Amino acid sequence: MEIKIIKESMKEQWEEYIMKNPYSIAWQSYEWSNVLRRHYKFEFYPVAAFEGPEIVGIFPLYHLKTLFSKDLLTSVPYAVAGGIVSDDKAVRKLLLDKAIEISGEHNSCRITLKQYKVRIEGDLRTDENYYNRELSLSENIDEVWDEISDINREKIKEGEKHNPVLRHPSEDTDEFYNLLLNHSHNNGMPCVARTWIEDLIYFKMYSIAFLKINGNTVAGTMVKKFKDTVSFPFTCINTTDSRNRIFAYSLYWGLIRKFASEGTSIFHSGRIPESDLTDDYRLGWGGTKYRYYYQYYPDNMAKTEYAAKRGKKRDIFESYWKLMPRSFVKMVGPHIVRQFP
Repeated sequence: MEIKIIKESMKEQWEEYIMKNPYSIAWQSYEWSNVLRRHYKFEFYPVAAFEGPEIVGIFPLYHLKTLFSKDLLTSVPYAVAGGIVSDDKAVRKLLLDKAIEISGEHNSCRITLKQYKVRIEGDLRTDENYYNRELSLSENIDEVWDEISDINREKIKEGEKHNPVLRHPSEDTDEFYNLLLNHSHNNGMPCVARTWIEDLIYFKMYSIAFLKINGNTVAGTMVKKFKDTVSFPFTCINTTDSRNRIFAYSLYWGLIRKFASEGTSIFHSGRIPESDLTDDYRLGWGGTKYRYYYQYYPDNMAKTEYAAKRGKKRDIFESYWKLMPRSFVKMVGPHIVRQFP
């Protein structure tokens, strides 16, 4: 067994492993590092385990700094998952050992693993406060309909009374970004940069979808398609009026029907806190529940992912952010987002 930091000239072998392993995440792609490099400064350590000429495990590691933290080694920053992937527990240990070795070269900085489904064994602190649901899709859409909650079915039927029209894929990045900026501001959250949205589309795994009524956009989302799965990050609605939240349900259902008819196997709910404190339209879609494991080395790490996103300071920030002028949040928001990988 040999552990290597592979060069870009070998990235095709890395990509082949990602595509064939059922536990791989889109953000573990070698190419994802090139998307990130357009926006952030970091050192990339694509660590791979080899058995002879074959890759048998990977661990994409990024060394970076932010204004609010010391050095950090993390598996896939600015994404919710993407840690160690290997079918072999012994290989996973060797990959973690290599990360600890790299940490030692950077003043023994902390290490964050963003695992999905597979928890890594070792002296790690683990945060299990997030989950994802995987809804199996079928060309027999009635089977999918039976899986979702009564509330979601009611919301979808209510939305259908307005004769919504799904537009996917859309090329209108300007409209989507303005919708996203408005939605983020209304919810007290800094928004990513417009160039980030453009580069996600350039990454080719992402596209834009809108729901329109009488020609007017009432909801939008990005669509992330990876292998046989689909998810809808950055979902947004055009108003704070709670009555219009039904259109997010209609948007989800329209896209689920579209991808089910095209043969996509699984719809991912995206990361949801165990408390279910999230937008209501992200819940109730059925499917099997799988956990995220946010793991930290050393195990005395003070603050976990979940703890960092909760508390009075965050509540105060959100309330003040909603009061800021739109021009200010558009300019400053992306700089704040960059400090939280």
